[in-house]
Amino acid sequence: MSETPRLDSYRLDILSSALTALTEEIEITLLRSAYSQVVKEAQDASCAIFTDEGRIVAQPVVIPGHLGSMKYMLAACLKAYPKAGLVPGDVLITNDPYQGGSHLPDIALFRPIFDGAELIAFAGCIIHYTDVGGMVPGSNPQRATELYQEGLVLPPMKLYEAGRPNETLQKLIRANVRNPHIFFGDLNAQESALLTGERRMQRLVERFGGAGIKAAMESLIEITSRKALAEISAMKRARYQFEDFMDHDGINLDRPVGIRVCLDVLEDRLRFDFTGTDPQVMGPLNAPLSKTWTTVFYCVMCALSNDIAFNDGLADAIEIYVPEGTVLNPHHPAPVNARSVTVNRVADVVLGALALAVPERLGAQACGVPTGVSFGGIDPRTGRNFVFYESYCGGMGATQHGDGADGISTGTSNAMNIPVEAVEIDYPIRIRRYELAPDSGGHGRFRGGMGIVREYEMLAERASINVRGDRAKFPPRGLDGGADGARSRYRVCEAAGEREIPSKYSGQIRRGERLIVVTPGGGGYGPPETRNPDRLAADIANGKITHGVLRATGKRQG
Repeated sequence: MSETPRLDSYRLDILSSALTALTEEIEITLLRSAYSQVVKEAQDASCAIFTDEGRIVAQPVVIPGHLGSMKYMLAACLKAYPKAGLVPGDVLITNDPYQGGSHLPDIALFRPIFDGAELIAFAGCIIHYTDVGGMVPGSNPQRATELYQEGLVLPPMKLYEAGRPNETLQKLIRANVRNPHIFFGDLNAQESALLTGERRMQRLVERFGGAGIKAAMESLIEITSRKALAEISAMKRARYQFEDFMDHDGINLDRPVGIRVCLDVLEDRLRFDFTGTDPQVMGPLNAPLSKTWTTVFYCVMCALSNDIAFNDGLADAIEIYVPEGTVLNPHHPAPVNARSVTVNRVADVVLGALALAVPERLGAQACGVPTGVSFGGIDPRTGRNFVFYESYCGGMGATQHGDGADGISTGTSNAMNIPVEAVEIDYPIRIRRYELAPDSGGHGRFRGGMGIVREYEMLAERASINVRGDRAKFPPRGLDGGADGARSRYRVCEAAGEREIPSKYSGQIRRGERLIVVTPGGGGYGPPETRNPDRLAADIANGKITHGVLRATGKRQG
């Protein structure tokens, strides 16, 4: 074991920056090594460093919805493989939604890091895989009624043991996914990225000692806890309530699904009670319990100062209650593949409640749904199976400080778009349109961000199509007199004509047929009639709003 230098504030600051830089290098290695467009282009991937007890310490700018999930997935791995039995070269893997996970395409790997024989930390990373088997290509069946239809479940297991690959597990995976070459390209990228993290951590150990690293990580967590509690203690003691709805669960198309939260601002914590949230549903809209925790962490961070680091110290300031058997805490084996819609609605209700408590820090509702689109079939150019998947959002909500951002990743998502050229090179798909949706941002003193129009033309003879969307019935809300953002729209253009499809849809598409997705805009902030005339004129000149859209009251027509 290496010696431990004295840990003063100077060294602690250096170590904090070094740990963050370490996670950034893990992330960059992963993104540059991955095979799938979902990772290398959309960057639907996250990584973090954890204490030897599994507490989050540091992470780069990644997907907010992944970070808390990794904490609970690591906890499940350590329950299956206690840390006393781990050795250098071990790599743990899981995607089980009912053991801390998210949904089956999100697969996490964890690598223990040692100082000699002593375990000092874990490096972890998680990515969204394009396909993990199941009843449809892309593993996002919107008609699923149980987990087993959604793909291959990987309970906590060892992918590598003392540096030796688990060949039996790899054979099992290879037999159950549609594109093994892409899958294992991404899996190897994850393993290589964690190896990079281990090597960089060992350099820090040489400089600061293993005990020094462990002490620094605990200190960083304690600092976050102290800062968060200080800000919460300054909030007004009160109770705030908020509710919102999702269109349907993909099965019962006429039944909205509600999420409700009661926020109590207490002296020493924020308490979130989700009593009143609807029961678990038949379709894949259910969200594992870990996702509610993850989302609440993200929302609380949005309401706190920017100098508070996202780590496990935040847990000391938050209390969460989610009744069992609800859409946010379902019983196994309820399907969960569309949980990203649900957690974004959780974000909407939690941010809505927090906006009542700290209105100066939060704004109107954002788009509220990362629309997921997948196609699968035979590529006529190669004769091989193809699976395409991508996810994107829409408009950000306006705030009292300015307009919402247009066409951006919102809520617990932080993924990039996949460039049109990349899609058309790799897949038998033509992108006919990719543009901002006029008149989609909610009007107000400050306008909500604009949604996106994305139009696909299928070039394969026949393919499956799956759309995971929302906000077709319940638009993103404005704030303080601002108008709502525009709803989403989903259409398929066939030889017989154009037809609307539900916001959760599974079906077939033929050569020459098109899918048109219009994502929601963000809500506006403040009364529309108080908008600066120059800003309004610029919106009209730039095509962001069109003549005749505003009524005399400033409300949206239609």
